[in-house]
Amino acid sequence: MKFFDQIKQRVSKTTPKDLTMRQVFSVSKGKAFPSWKQWKQLPRVLNPLERRVLLGCLSAMVISLVWIGGWYVATHRTEIPTAGGTYTEALIGEPQYINPLYATSSDVDADLTRLVYSGLLKWDPTQGLIFDLASNIAVSEDGKTYTVTIRDNAYFHNGDPVRARDVIFTIDAIQNPQYRSPLAVSFRGVLVSQVDDKTIAFQLEEPFAPFLSTLTVGILPADVWGDIEPRNAPLASRNLEPVGSGPYRFSKFTKDKSGTILSYTLKRNEGYYGEQPLVGELVFKFYADADEAIRALENRNVEGVSFVPSDAEPEVEKNHSVTLLRPSIPREIVLYFNPDQQAAFDTAELRKAIAMAIDKTAVLNAAVHGHGRVIDAPILPGMIGEHPDVAKIAQDIAGANTLLDALYPKPEGAAYRLPSKDATEGELTFTVKTVQSPEFVQAAQTLADQLKAIGIRLDIVSVPGEEFFASVIDPRDYEMLLTGVLLGVDPDPYPFWHSSQAREGGLNLAQYGNRKADTLLEEARSATDAETRATKYREFQDLLAADIPAIFLYQSTYSYAISTKVRNVTIDRIATPADRFANVTSWYV
Repeated sequence: MKFFDQIKQRVSKTTPKDLTMRQVFSVSKGKAFPSWKQWKQLPRVLNPLERRVLLGCLSAMVISLVWIGGWYVATHRTEIPTAGGTYTEALIGEPQYINPLYATSSDVDADLTRLVYSGLLKWDPTQGLIFDLASNIAVSEDGKTYTVTIRDNAYFHNGDPVRARDVIFTIDAIQNPQYRSPLAVSFRGVLVSQVDDKTIAFQLEEPFAPFLSTLTVGILPADVWGDIEPRNAPLASRNLEPVGSGPYRFSKFTKDKSGTILSYTLKRNEGYYGEQPLVGELVFKFYADADEAIRALENRNVEGVSFVPSDAEPEVEKNHSVTLLRPSIPREIVLYFNPDQQAAFDTAELRKAIAMAIDKTAVLNAAVHGHGRVIDAPILPGMIGEHPDVAKIAQDIAGANTLLDALYPKPEGAAYRLPSKDATEGELTFTVKTVQSPEFVQAAQTLADQLKAIGIRLDIVSVPGEEFFASVIDPRDYEMLLTGVLLGVDPDPYPFWHSSQAREGGLNLAQYGNRKADTLLEEARSATDAETRATKYREFQDLLAADIPAIFLYQSTYSYAISTKVRNVTIDRIATPADRFANVTSWYV
């Protein structure tokens, strides 16, 4: 009331004829606050300056109240996920076999198969292998028999229950050479039998520690596929119109006039036995390469991209409608020596000198902008058998030159060494082959720059990805090979380092042969005790570190762009690219 008292004193000196002021100050002594009628007359009493001050105070009060209200709502709001909505993602390639028998040959097929089908086990980013269709697994004491019970509430998308006969049909199909499944090697020598309608027994010839990881393969419904001749299975329309038991079911696809599939739609499986998916519809559109997919993202034709190459990451990060995720993936980038193609690599000193010339951190930064970590062994951190104390070769240009001086003289003033001790002309030159992609070409160029410092010329040959396996890897047509190796769920190095895998069709890319290493790998595979297996793997890695048949450079991450409208997407690590959908049932828009 002091404010009104002061005005009243000031006005009392003016003429009493001002009825407006009289109304303002005609406050009875019993009232503690002016009436609304008196408040309405206030603007006529105040001078211009006072009116501006009052208006500013009121505005500040309103703004403060709005800000406080907004802050309270923002900090006390609970977001409740609801089912529905659509997410559209670009995939690089075109679907052909949405079928667990063949899907491993294509990332597109593997992505869609992961969503449509489910296996006895599945890979979880935090827990590793967990039950999926299986409700229980019992392993015999000798490690040769695995008895699996199927959950009672699992149904295929057509309403049929998942039974033991479906599992048996799937494994038999994988093993049948007429189906030509690339998974056949994983189930070689495995006998599968039915115990009852919901129980299956797998009988192995010998204990095989990584066996559980093979049980992530999707299960086919026997009633849907049983009437198709095995040799005709790759041609069946059901490869594109699948019936599985996973969290999403096939809805439709569209084609252009030439028959090319343009889009593929999945809808949530409301009869799913696990956590009900929230996103109602997943739409996938297909592009020939990453550049086209990223242009589609920029043009808002899609909301996410399945894979973003390292050279495109800076541009994608500018797009505020997507989040660029970089989960770790068990993919290691390795430089292999092939002594069968280049006899000079039989010399241990040459291999060691090359290893001493390489700055792995510089290669990592150049190839993938530092998104990854340097490695020194084939078994990655966090995997069974990881070996942090394995011998490491640090960059030492002077030491590398000292090793090479006795083998390959370097004329004074020359950039490169002579190709042999007795040569008088020429240059010490080796060729590295790699896949035609920005990451690998940049990594190869960085290696070439580093080897120049020790007088070695490295010529780079990049080969298109679709030709790489058939023309380079399978025939072992390379002196040095720079490539990536995806280890998968289990780190078993046997396929990549056992001497039996050096032949055509195997993946021993260094043509490495060491009897002690073979024995360790064989013993580790059959060990039922995890610590025994880990010890064998560490001993094996010590042999590799001493022999240097290859140089382990770095472990990369997997870059995935997903729409910001899709919530609750947590992907810290994956075992395969399709594992980005491991927690898809928790996503919502």
